[in-house]
Amino acid sequence: MTTPLVRTEELAYTYGTGLTAVVAVHGVCCAIAAETRAVLTGRAGSGKTTLLHLLAGMKKPTAGTIEWPSFEPEPPGPELIGLVLQDGGLLRDLDVRLNVALPLVLAGRTGTAVRDAVDDALDLVGLAGFAKKAPRDLTGEQMRLAMLARALAPAPKLILADDPAGWLDRPAGERLLDRLVRAADRLSAGLLVATAEPAPAGLFGECWVMVDGKLVRDR
Repeated sequence: MTTPLVRTEELAYTYGTGLTAVVAVHGVCCAIAAETRAVLTGRAGSGKTTLLHLLAGMKKPTAGTIEWPSFEPEPPGPELIGLVLQDGGLLRDLDVRLNVALPLVLAGRTGTAVRDAVDDALDLVGLAGFAKKAPRDLTGEQMRLAMLARALAPAPKLILADDPAGWLDRPAGERLLDRLVRAADRLSAGLLVATAEPAPAGLFGECWVMVDGKLVRDR
């Protein structure tokens, strides 16, 4: 493995204190490098989403350590980590192009750089030609792909996706996951995908399982 993009040692996160405390992540040791293609499975409430938020720098651990050896500064900004959230829907008053451009604009990019990056991201996910569509005119699969394009537009080095194929049927979900892996390959980005459904066989090189906040590797 090359220098990890992110690495953890005995990582833990607890919600609340005292008798109401809930340990969501406990003693997790893992590393993600540019060549990592991993799927993270587990029951609802097992800690998958919390782990992704920790890896993205959105939450500070309550115990253990987390480092981003390949990034400076630490934790890296959103332009270096492509994060696909379960509830990260599209803004209905903006067309697809403007929705995908949002992280670029927030990062200070302007003009041709934004336009070219958006076009590249839409092409990566198979939505070239949909830039002027309103979210209400998209199918469920297309909406999910547009959300994926938004995360990919800054050409991140680490992609963390939380149930990106949620509420899609199995064929559409498998197509989306396949596009996500292909996009990671094109960008030479590390990839961790959390999913409640079984991933297509052979699509991911590693399978991680969360059980009561602990991380177990299947392969």
